[in-house]
Amino acid sequence: MESYWEQKFISLLHKTPKTKEEVQEMENARIEFEKELNNETFELLNEIKKNGLILTNIWDLVNTKDSYVEAIEPLTKHLLLPYHHRNKEGIIRALGVKQSGVTTLRALLVEYPNCSNKYISDAIIFSIFNIIKPNNAKKLFEQTKESDSLLRDILQIFIDNKKTNVNQFYRLFIENFEQRLVFQTLK
Repeated sequence: MESYWEQKFISLLHKTPKTKEEVQEMENARIEFEKELNNETFELLNEIKKNGLILTNIWDLVNTKDSYVEAIEPLTKHLLLPYHHRNKEGIIRALGVKQSGVTTLRALLVEYPNCSNKYISDAIIFSIFNIIKPNNAKKLFEQTKESDSLLRDILQIFIDNKKTNVNQFYRLFIENFEQRLVFQTLK
């Protein structure tokens, strides 16, 4: 659901031409909307802070080249909670790093069928790729359980073909795994 400030910002953003007052009003709406987004992630950011990492917002992780192992567990835990789609996408993209592992992969696969937003479902696919590609897929496979058949099949792609690129993986995921995820949710 869109908040008042989000609606206000978007309506002014799409309006052309804009008066000087409308530009100022749009900037104010953007600031207020950003505050709402930051308030929504307050608990998550505090959990990460307790682990020794201080952030102003979730996108700080997405935009850094630094490693942040201490944030992976809280991010994975919060992935399944209801967040505004901008915060949800930030959490998902922040999880798409080498330091994430099988637990995060499982959580991303659970979250995928719940996505009604294409940006979020695409972010999940790309995060899965970004977790698996730099890791040893065989090692990740060994950490799975027999009941992780879908995850094992995804990992097998990388075991069979180490040169799988992101475009190939995206296509394979949509063609071979999307329906299985939806079917598993219906069980």
